[in-house]
Amino acid sequence: MKIVSIFNLGISIVTLIVGVLSLSLNSLEAYPTALLFFQSLTFLCMFFYGRKLTGEKNWIILVFSILAFIFAFVHMILPQYWYGFNFNAIVHRSFISAILLISVALPGTIYSIYFLFGAKPTAYDISRYPLLILPVALILILYGLLIYHVIVQGVPQLNWKILTTPFEFQQWKQMVWENGWPVWIPHSIAQAGMRNHILGTFLLIGMTSVISLPIGIGVGVYVSEFSKGWFANVIKFSTQMLRAISVFIIAITAYNLVMHSSGSFFSDFINGYFYDPNGAKHIANGSFIIASIFLSFLVIPIIARATEEGIRSLPLDIKEGSTSLGASPEHTLFHIQIPWSLPNIITGLILGCAETAGGLSIIMFMAGTGEHGLNPLNGVTSLAYLIFDIHYGSAFGDQIPNLVGSYQYAAAFLLLMMTMGFTIIALIMKRKLAQRYKGA
Repeated sequence: MKIVSIFNLGISIVTLIVGVLSLSLNSLEAYPTALLFFQSLTFLCMFFYGRKLTGEKNWIILVFSILAFIFAFVHMILPQYWYGFNFNAIVHRSFISAILLISVALPGTIYSIYFLFGAKPTAYDISRYPLLILPVALILILYGLLIYHVIVQGVPQLNWKILTTPFEFQQWKQMVWENGWPVWIPHSIAQAGMRNHILGTFLLIGMTSVISLPIGIGVGVYVSEFSKGWFANVIKFSTQMLRAISVFIIAITAYNLVMHSSGSFFSDFINGYFYDPNGAKHIANGSFIIASIFLSFLVIPIIARATEEGIRSLPLDIKEGSTSLGASPEHTLFHIQIPWSLPNIITGLILGCAETAGGLSIIMFMAGTGEHGLNPLNGVTSLAYLIFDIHYGSAFGDQIPNLVGSYQYAAAFLLLMMTMGFTIIALIMKRKLAQRYKGA
């Protein structure tokens, strides 16, 4: 009779796969109604099979059979698109199909596995694995589809020219004489390149790291070594709140500082500036320095937490042995504890760099195109802002749309490679440093 459980399991898995795929595909609408009817029959078979196997009637299985039958009829009468009902979007029927299919296929898979292994206590534990696997599988599938879409759309757009040329857009009028009369002829230069956005991202990462690393290590050491007292509690609470606070609050704070600093002594430092071709000085919307300072608010807690965990992971015997041999607390800290926690610190730093590279919220209100050059006092720009600006901004999308096409996918691909690269480097360095300092 195991053939019944195997057949039921096959129907449930197929239904589950179609339900998951329906979350992102609209081309599977020919299958959900039939699969829901089959799933109803599957539950009915499991009800009688379970009764014969255990001698008990499992009414929950019968309820699922009725639900699957009802869902099949509901799906038949659903319109192809849903709109209205205070929705701010048009919903395709495939989204509803996915919910209906997954809601009956998942319990169908669980009960099929349960009866396949003989309805024993061990079978009960094994049958609950899909509850753990499905959420992970859904996340991996969604990430996979997203990455696949970015790669397919972005790689063909990459070429050497857009990687090595900066964005530039200039308009001017030139006076010429025609038939004895002056005529103003408009001229313009339009160049859609990503060089300054790429270099600006690395500049942001470098400056944010320089600010965050010493402060993060200092906070981590202080919290781990001097965890008692009200001041240590305040520092620990403040560090935790920096990770909990909304990034938009930090962004609005930075934007208000930039907007209200015009004419002050630190205006160049905060706003940034550039010179036009005529040598006139202009104020930017926000410098790399001020952007790095506020981005460091996101990175400092990562490094501090990594440092704290690294120092506390040091075995107490090693620390006490250093003290018993006459080493001072400072010598133990700088020669044993910090080197021991170095893998954690480097990992936290590189993951913070990845967050800086993709951090848009902080600089969204004050970034620019980077066409006026790159240095700490120039207007801030990055690849993350480029993606936003192409779709919603006024530089690429409005000024030179004929040159841009869909460059946002190329920029997204570069940003994806950059963040993935930082993550891989973090894992490799953590392993290498652990082998060196911990003997792992």
